[in-house]
Amino acid sequence: MSFHLCENGIVHRRTTLHGYSAIVMVESWVDGRWVLVRGVPRGSTEIAEDAARERVGGDEPSRFSEPLEGGGGLDARVKQLNEMIEATVTWLRASAVGSDAEFAWASPGSWDREYEMDAQEAMRGAAELIDRMLTQRDTILFRNANRPAPD
Repeated sequence: MSFHLCENGIVHRRTTLHGYSAIVMVESWVDGRWVLVRGVPRGSTEIAEDAARERVGGDEPSRFSEPLEGGGGLDARVKQLNEMIEATVTWLRASAVGSDAEFAWASPGSWDREYEMDAQEAMRGAAELIDRMLTQRDTILFRNANRPAPD
């Protein structure tokens, strides 16, 4: 785990994901809690763990460095993927309500039009994510069904 201080005084921490060291998750200390963010902003300075703890008033372990409760395994992964697919589909359906009409109504170059374009991009990204999760789920199910039986 490493800590970084931004020019605006916000502390970030980078944590290796438990069980898969190739992935690093980044959290930012906001309103008294750690919040998942995309990355450490440019211009940030790495600081010592003690200095970070002083700035945030203590520290709890990152949820990403701890093992997941309930463990893993193929069945757990399929269940998790199904839950994530359902949650993403629900978000996508709710976000799509009125989008075509709002986009048609907003005048070119306006803030409303830019907002609708951003919203539509987010919905396209969610649809791509659903496709990727479905592919992953189906791959897991296929490999599990075709795995040789243990001796």
